[in-house]
Amino acid sequence: MIRPAAVLLKRYANMKNIRCIVLLILLNGYYNLTNSQITAQWKLTGPVKFPANNTPQINGIGRISQLVFHPSDSNKIYAVSASGGLFLSKDGAQSWNATGTDKLLDISCASVCVDHTNDKILYLGSGDANYYYKSSGVWKSTDGGATWNQSSTGMSNRLTVDLLMDPADNKVLLAATNNGILKSTDAGATWTVKKTGGEFQQMIFKPKDPKTLYAVTVTEFFRSTDMGETWTSVSFPGPAIAGGRLGVSPADPTILYVTFVGDFANGESTPVYRSADAGLTFKIVKPANTTNLNGYSESQKGQGRYNYAMTVDPLNANNVWVAGHCVWNSKDGGITWKRLTSWPKGIHTDMHHLVYSPHNPKKLFNANDGGVWMITETPTGISWKIMSDGLSCTENYHAGQNPLDKNKMGTGTQDNGIISYTGGNWITTKGGDYYETFACDYNGKTYHPSAGTQGVPLPYTANTSNIMEFTPLKKDVAFITDTEIWRTDSVQSASRTWLQISNFNSKVRALCISPVNANVVYAVTADGRVFRSDNALDDSVSFKNVSTAPAGTSSKANIAVIKSAPAVVYMSCGNTIYRSGDKGATWINASAGLPSLNISKIHHDIYSKDESMYIAVGPASVYYKNKNLTSWVNYSHGLPTITNIRDFMIYNDGNYANSVLRVAYYGRGVWETPLYNSSVTPITETTNEGNNALTVFPNPSKESVNISFIIPETAPAELAICDALGKVVKVIVDIKKLNPGEYNHTIDISALKPGAYVCKLNVNGVVKSKVLVKE
Repeated sequence: MIRPAAVLLKRYANMKNIRCIVLLILLNGYYNLTNSQITAQWKLTGPVKFPANNTPQINGIGRISQLVFHPSDSNKIYAVSASGGLFLSKDGAQSWNATGTDKLLDISCASVCVDHTNDKILYLGSGDANYYYKSSGVWKSTDGGATWNQSSTGMSNRLTVDLLMDPADNKVLLAATNNGILKSTDAGATWTVKKTGGEFQQMIFKPKDPKTLYAVTVTEFFRSTDMGETWTSVSFPGPAIAGGRLGVSPADPTILYVTFVGDFANGESTPVYRSADAGLTFKIVKPANTTNLNGYSESQKGQGRYNYAMTVDPLNANNVWVAGHCVWNSKDGGITWKRLTSWPKGIHTDMHHLVYSPHNPKKLFNANDGGVWMITETPTGISWKIMSDGLSCTENYHAGQNPLDKNKMGTGTQDNGIISYTGGNWITTKGGDYYETFACDYNGKTYHPSAGTQGVPLPYTANTSNIMEFTPLKKDVAFITDTEIWRTDSVQSASRTWLQISNFNSKVRALCISPVNANVVYAVTADGRVFRSDNALDDSVSFKNVSTAPAGTSSKANIAVIKSAPAVVYMSCGNTIYRSGDKGATWINASAGLPSLNISKIHHDIYSKDESMYIAVGPASVYYKNKNLTSWVNYSHGLPTITNIRDFMIYNDGNYANSVLRVAYYGRGVWETPLYNSSVTPITETTNEGNNALTVFPNPSKESVNISFIIPETAPAELAICDALGKVVKVIVDIKKLNPGEYNHTIDISALKPGAYVCKLNVNGVVKSKVLVKE
């Protein structure tokens, strides 16, 4: 039902004039699909809470690169995920929530700085400080991280490994980058190079001296005594190679430690240098040819500067900590070292940041590839506590959905192994890096083809681009591809055999079994040929080269057959999708409405009668189309854009209320939405720009949302909450005359049922709307 703005104004005209503000409803107007996006209901599936562990080693949730503490509030801590953005804890790391970095477009994150006069002002340094690559300079938020704008004039696209603010002037900032040190004197609006060149690893203040700073590159150390205006190089009495780290304590600000990862092969690993004169001169306290502080043990090599960190006890300048694969501690100023963890126990490996809480010197935090841990040192020993609930930054390589059970899927991750989803819970079932492809059959079993298909050797050398397909029409049959196609008729048998059924002599880029006839199999090869077999289950299989792909398939292709019209086939080649009505013999371009970005995967809703199709496009978009639409429509609302989708899955049992699409991100875990039901009027939102534009944060949300907007001139305004059918479920406010200004409000939505709503702002008849997902 369409309710024009004037009708809503009249409906709320008798409400009392409230001095709060406006906004929240389900936009029930039906916009032309070519000018708006169908609103999906994407929400985070997880993992959100730290996964349970079913392995003999410590497990993790995702990679955290840096931790920064609020200047005055001991409960607020900021965690930077290289791939997942910025997270905030308001309860001392007991729980975490993502900030508005989800809305940034395909950037990595390295560092954060909090304005000590106003914590609504945040600076985010982009790039990946661990893999050490650049991104897009510095970004700034003035609303506590809800929205961000690039603030990099003069900086270009540098990796920003550290951001520091002058304690005496919040407009002055310093950035240590992959190419020198830069300074801003206008709150990040512009940046000027103060130290030319140098791949910087870390920059810190000298305690109790707001003008003196220390910075270290992969091979050099620098100090500044004028808040970064000038920098002086200081040499070491030994090797300085492969990435430096710094440590200093308020207990004695004149004592400074510097260590380098070094070169294990040449006996130059992890030297430790100590200065007793604030970095003017250094002495060797731990020679380079002794214990390797970056190895799995005293004598093992590490993996370079990817993981290394150092800090010093704020109460004792002789109590020094170093972490890489394990945690090391020295009680005598860096001379002797004791290993306190033994991978894979205690704390997750690949440690990136060690930092004491400035509010509690007994709490030492460790950020690593598994999340965040807290180390507490007592007279009787040391304890390790996982502080990672809510860090939904899992870096997925591949994922697989069980076609028989919505609540079963698995993901292979960066350094956190296989994390399985069962009955709403996430459990780690295997450790390490897990790159392998996931494939789930119609008997309920999961396979990892490039690992040897559940331990059974494949008929070729396994790799991570294998495709494995199953069919509910023949549950024991499986097809697998490399340069050719192989078939087994006993996929569950430990003694399964494989039959080569093709002779393409080209890498297979796409494979599809017809949903109505398992004998019909389509394949697309890297050299652009399209094949079809009509007897794929026979002892002697033949493939016909039915056509040549209209565009290149050397790197990516997908293919799908329409169940309700088996002669109709869709195929993607790079950034273009094509439709065939004659079983692949001829093709027409069917890409209207799509951006010019690569298509990574296609899913067909086999229960639809209108050729409903879903595709994953580019870094973080999903699009939908059926035969009644003239162009594809965006089905991405609510999805993060900060990182890339790595896998795209569907669970479809014919019940729209139960079926879901799922995407697995490299850095933001797994997200899901119901399938689009064409019988229901779509939830849509307006183009949200210009006057009265809305900000709704966090989104999705469980308990409350922060809503902000600007009123340019005195005008009437209103706010209400409606469900997906346009029914008003809660009236928030109606103001007949609202004064110009910026308005920020927190609205309790805890009583709302999970689902999609729209935040709607009606100012003097001009309507702006923003979809809100209630978890």
